[in-house]
Amino acid sequence: MHSTTALASFIEATATVAEAWSGAQTGAASGADAEVHAMSGAGLVCTIEALARAARALEALQARCAAELADRSCGEVDADLAREHGFPSAAKLLTAASGGRSIDAVRLIEVGRAISARRSFFDEELPAKRPLVAAAMHGGGLCLDAAGLITRFLERAALRCDPEALSTAEALLVERAPIVGVDGLHSLVKRLEAHLDPDGVEPREDELRARRSLTIREDRFGMILVRGAFDPESGAAVKSAVDALVGAALRVSRGRPRAGEARDRNGNGNGNGNGNLEAAGTGAGTDADADDPLFREDRSIAQLNADALADLARHALGCGEAPTALRRVTVVARVDAEALVSGEGYATIDGVDQPISIATARALALSAGISPLLLGDRRARLDLGRTARLFSTEQKLVLIDRDGGCAWPGCLRPPGYAEAHHIAWWQRDEGRTDAGNGIMLCSHHHHRVHRDGWRIRLRDDRSWFVPPPHLDPQQVPRPGNLASDRLLAERFARRRRPSRGAPRGSSRRAPANPPPPASVSA
Repeated sequence: MHSTTALASFIEATATVAEAWSGAQTGAASGADAEVHAMSGAGLVCTIEALARAARALEALQARCAAELADRSCGEVDADLAREHGFPSAAKLLTAASGGRSIDAVRLIEVGRAISARRSFFDEELPAKRPLVAAAMHGGGLCLDAAGLITRFLERAALRCDPEALSTAEALLVERAPIVGVDGLHSLVKRLEAHLDPDGVEPREDELRARRSLTIREDRFGMILVRGAFDPESGAAVKSAVDALVGAALRVSRGRPRAGEARDRNGNGNGNGNGNLEAAGTGAGTDADADDPLFREDRSIAQLNADALADLARHALGCGEAPTALRRVTVVARVDAEALVSGEGYATIDGVDQPISIATARALALSAGISPLLLGDRRARLDLGRTARLFSTEQKLVLIDRDGGCAWPGCLRPPGYAEAHHIAWWQRDEGRTDAGNGIMLCSHHHHRVHRDGWRIRLRDDRSWFVPPPHLDPQQVPRPGNLASDRLLAERFARRRRPSRGAPRGSSRRAPANPPPPASVSA
């Protein structure tokens, strides 16, 4: 058989699958279902990982072949391969061959053209247009969806930034893709787009604002159907309010009401005069109620969301005061202090991926109930020592600015789903409630740190997670999540930022140590 180096990566990946499959078996079995059922837990995980890597290597080959098919079907040469086989285009032929969707075939061709070697006018071979994406796909480390997202973004960004910045962006996205997945890449791409083209944030924001909509109608069964789309500024308020009420309902249903929430169905200890809405909106009850199966929360998250929105409407129509859970809500907009003064750059809202313009951030700061807080200001108490066990709001803002959300590597939980925890434990280690001893973790990963014995270290204002020996005998530290804005600042620290009104190529050097970000909290 004719051997080829092009298939080497795929052949190696399939060999790994065979090895993982056979090594996972704990007993004799016959047939695919029986063999899978006979796998050990660790073996099943290894097999899934090996299969995923082989699938990614196969996607890389499919993309290259799709690009070649498209080139031979473009009508620029004597033969049109797709039409020879009865199809109007290469995408239609690919769709028929795969049995999939037309859009998937189009994206397969797009990725293939980005990762395949090119030919010059003199028929010389040139490197791939996106060499880092090509190398990652060929090695089985990047899936087709992630590669498509990266290449499409780079095509858009190429019109507005120089090649050096584009190369830095490609390297960053390829590096982060296996860690955060496609969902995490979407968030990072939005921040990158704002970082590389800050002047484009406001026009994109205007476009999103123009697309806002809300439709309310009654269907034939009598259900009121609500369908809407909000721009980041408006959507942040809606999302934060609904999340607050849903979160309160879930906490109370688990028997862990927080200070200030209703403690019984009569409103005793509440002192807010919102008995009906508090009970309806948060499902408040006693700790005994939470243990009683008759009082356990049985609504789905979607149902909780619907009930929360209805409670907000009822409150707006007739209630005098907001429920306790809602009064604690803070909408935080983050903006570089220099950008806030100069008007150049962009801002972000915690829990919302889409950046907002400086003009919108200023409007938030001037709105009723909005107060600005400069992180790092001496007036903010960042070190509480042993005088308080719980981290203050100011400290949490500082930690969110560093970690983004949950700091666990690859976790995508936003700030609203993470809490500040002591790195050196409060009770066991007599740890201090200082910003330098805090870490943002979601509930799941907080319990995992405690249960499995992970250690957390801070170095150069970044968290590192050290696994216990039973999970990694070498105990190699894993870098924790870093807020997208911090990550971009690190990667583009040496680059110049273009000033407003100057040509795209002109720029001025950003300071090596940028000023601390400002937060506008509502």
